[in-house]
Amino acid sequence: MVSQKLKQKHFYKKHRRLIRLAVFLLLVFIAVRGFEKQISNFSKNYFPAFARQETTKCVGIAVEEVLKNKGFEYADFVTVRYTGNKVSSIETNAAAINSFKTEIVASAENKIERIRNSVMHIPLGAFTGLSLIANYGPKVPLSYCLTGSFSAELVSSFESAGINQTIHHIRLIVTSEIVTASVDYDDTLTFSSDYEIAQSVIVGEIPTTYGGYLTAVR
Repeated sequence: MVSQKLKQKHFYKKHRRLIRLAVFLLLVFIAVRGFEKQISNFSKNYFPAFARQETTKCVGIAVEEVLKNKGFEYADFVTVRYTGNKVSSIETNAAAINSFKTEIVASAENKIERIRNSVMHIPLGAFTGLSLIANYGPKVPLSYCLTGSFSAELVSSFESAGINQTIHHIRLIVTSEIVTASVDYDDTLTFSSDYEIAQSVIVGEIPTTYGGYLTAVR
C-alpha cells in the first residue's frame, strides 16, 4: 500500500509539468468554447440591428446625394392644373419618377457594396452581457458581409392646411432586402425606410382621383 502511494507520488513529481499543462489547456479550451458560444449569442442580437443601421445610413446618404446632385423638386414629379380657381387635375411625370427611383436604387446599391466585406471592432466587455463593462476591454475584431437589393416607390398623401388649402406630400419608400453574414450568424432582413422628398401647398379642392405613377394615401 505504501509502495503504491510512493509510486503515485513519484509519478506526479515526474509528470507534474505535463499534468499542469494538460489542466491549463483544458481550462483554455473550456474558456474558448464558452467565449465562442457567447459570441454566437451576441451576433444573433447585434448583427440584425447593425445591418439595419448601416443599410439605413447608406440609403439616407443615397437619397440626400440624388436630391442634391440631380436637383429634383416637387414640380419635377407633379403638375397641378387649374380651371379657374379650382384644381382640375394633378398630373405626374412618369419619366422623372422612374428616373428618380432608378437613381436612388443604383446609389444605394453602390454604397452598400462599398462596405460589403468589413471588420468591426467590439470591446471584449460587450460579450459579457454586463452593461457596466460593455465598453471596456480589448477590441475583438469581427468580420461581416452585407449585400442585398433595393426597390423604391413614391407615395403621395394629402393633409388639410386650412380653408381650401391642402399640403401635398410626396414620400419615398425604399425597401431593403439585406443578406447579412458573419462567422456565427447569417440571415436575410427586409425592411423599409421612409423619406419625405417634396411637398407643396395646393389651393383649391383636390380631385378625388388623379392619374400617374404615385401611390395615393389619403
